[in-house]
Amino acid sequence: MSDPGKAVFLSYASQDAEAARRICEALRAAGLEVWFDQSELRGGDAWDAKIRKQIKECALFVPVISANTNSRPEGYFRLEWKLAVDRSHLLADDHPFLFPVVIDDTADTTARVPEKFRDVQWTRLSVKDTPESLAVRVGKLLGGGPPEVRGQGSEVRGEHSKSKRQPPWLRYAWAGVGIVFGLVYAVRPLFQTERRAEPKAAVSATSQEAKPQTPEPKFSAARQLAYQARALMDGLDSTSDDYATAEGLLKRALELDQNDGEVWALSSRLNSLYLSRGWSIGGGNARAEAARSQSERALKLAPDSVESLLAVARANRNTDAPRAEAALRQALVRAPNSGPVLLNLGSLYRVQNRLDEAMTYYERAAAVPEVRSLALYDQFLVSFYRRKFADADRYIRDSIAVVPTTNSVTGLAMVELTWRGQPEAALQVLAAAPGKVRNEPRSVIVTVLASQMNRQPEEALAALHRFPAEYVNDAWYTGPKALLVGLCEAQAGRSEAARVAWESGIALLQRRLHDSPSNANEHLRLGELLAWSGQTEAALREVKIFEELTSGRDTDWTFSAARIYAALGRAEKAVPLLEQELRAPPSGRWPLTPALLRLDPLWDKLRPDPGFQKLCAEPAPQTEDRDPSFAKAADGTQRTEVSAPIDQKSVAVLAFANLSDDKGNEYFSDGISEELLNVLAKIPGLKVSARTSAFYFKGKEVPVPEIARQLGVAYVVEGSVRKQGDKVRITAQLIKAADGFHVWSDTFTR
Repeated sequence: MSDPGKAVFLSYASQDAEAARRICEALRAAGLEVWFDQSELRGGDAWDAKIRKQIKECALFVPVISANTNSRPEGYFRLEWKLAVDRSHLLADDHPFLFPVVIDDTADTTARVPEKFRDVQWTRLSVKDTPESLAVRVGKLLGGGPPEVRGQGSEVRGEHSKSKRQPPWLRYAWAGVGIVFGLVYAVRPLFQTERRAEPKAAVSATSQEAKPQTPEPKFSAARQLAYQARALMDGLDSTSDDYATAEGLLKRALELDQNDGEVWALSSRLNSLYLSRGWSIGGGNARAEAARSQSERALKLAPDSVESLLAVARANRNTDAPRAEAALRQALVRAPNSGPVLLNLGSLYRVQNRLDEAMTYYERAAAVPEVRSLALYDQFLVSFYRRKFADADRYIRDSIAVVPTTNSVTGLAMVELTWRGQPEAALQVLAAAPGKVRNEPRSVIVTVLASQMNRQPEEALAALHRFPAEYVNDAWYTGPKALLVGLCEAQAGRSEAARVAWESGIALLQRRLHDSPSNANEHLRLGELLAWSGQTEAALREVKIFEELTSGRDTDWTFSAARIYAALGRAEKAVPLLEQELRAPPSGRWPLTPALLRLDPLWDKLRPDPGFQKLCAEPAPQTEDRDPSFAKAADGTQRTEVSAPIDQKSVAVLAFANLSDDKGNEYFSDGISEELLNVLAKIPGLKVSARTSAFYFKGKEVPVPEIARQLGVAYVVEGSVRKQGDKVRITAQLIKAADGFHVWSDTFTR
């Protein structure tokens, strides 16, 4: 290739190969160097290294965005996109590099792309014809033209379109500007009245002299990379890919600055998160040690940093709980309304089975809009573990209403299975979730469990085929994928296929136990595999090892020798253990219920036993609409309301309704909403609900007071956009949720 410094890298999903080829031909016809070779979509280390090198050296990165990329939660093109975004962080803001091209009607507000792509203007291209103007624009950028940011022209509709034509939405932008300034003018007094009414503290005469205002300090390059990593780590639905990208960013940050405590703290916390999410298979000890040592270094460099204290708490949560609690208490003094601090305190108490205290901090965290969804999910967990299923159902539905995440959707499915005994309803919940949620590993595993309980082994196997790893490490199931595959094959009547799957699982666990012989869970899973494959004596030896390793430890039905005895058909051994679990007081684990005994094929060999039948016939645990143990606050006083008070300085901006006949104007109405949200978020002291949470209600008939309740805000902004001919009318209203009255409204016409 003649000049890598002038080359264009074309990134696309395999389904869009034809459209990408047309773009490539147009660019090459204009004399531009394009890195695009359809024949090389073959994989392999050498190919992977070549792609990475090209992305590192190309002058312009062109991701092709479409319905096909939107429908695929994973794919090599997504790695290409992340590599390009990582490189863009090293480039000056005014240096053109990312050049997204949309080849269909995929909206930028719903496109599943890195957020960095949204910082630059997108080109919309007709699939039928590649216009020459696209090549002209690309050539201009490669020749040193400025990057195109949001607000510059971007639509290319075919050869007959005029390249100099002004984008339609630009003619109406000033109406949006009017809405922005009008709403800011209306909102500010609501939150400044209180400040003006406060008495001014006495000051000395010298302090009253005018002093030059110190400009806000800019973050170092290392700190900026670290905060980008934090956004990936702390996302409501962060994936293992997000963690890998975050780790790369933090390594680069540490290369730039070894003396920034915040960076070390975030690196420590990422290692702790890897462990808690189960994504550190084979390297757990190294990550645990890294988390501890990095947290100590962070604390030494930045002893007053909340991030440093959070890192110390996470690194010591499972090994030194008193120290973890002390660190979080210090952090709470420095940041009493910090969502992460409140959540971590609640989680620390939850794993210690101090569930009342955990609930207190989760309730406080639910008042922080940024973490409300996660706080509601944690409240669900406490209620679920306590067998207070009505409370659990309410909390998890509220969490989904804020924003549906993998945790919240699978949580509701587990309520349907565990409490109501409705696997079909659980599968409907999972099927109705957004595509990204449905394809996450936890969703896949819960789909497998629900399909097995619904006696649909083929559907369970289809879900397992979507799970790429051979070992599952999740809260709802930890063990070899082969165990689940074998159970499904046996349920479908294919005994030989089941045997093959179980033997592969046995081989896997024997290799793993060679490196960690004291892993009780893996001895339990090995015993299950041996029992199902008919190796009785070997299975009973694993029972003995498991019981020795867990002597004196709390166990539950998911971590019990009852599973091995059930696979062997030993009802006399299994049933007493299961009865003990049904009678056990609530703890911080998945509770066993008669519904699970009736549904799960794991217990099929026990069904002829009268004792087991008696356990299955028992009524579901008695539940209340609200757990009375939550009625008292930590100080023992009576609590009259379970939900935390709403901050009166909080607002949500809903997606503006597109009332135009042309539904293609949807992106403009969404853009107005986003601009309002961004401007309001800059007002000091005003809490603004996240875009993802607020836009969840788009197209839903939900009353404003209910939306405000679920988002935890006092005010709501809603509006509409209507285009008729060459005119556009934008209407906006600011509504107080408590009474539903309009605080402000206005209409702008352009």
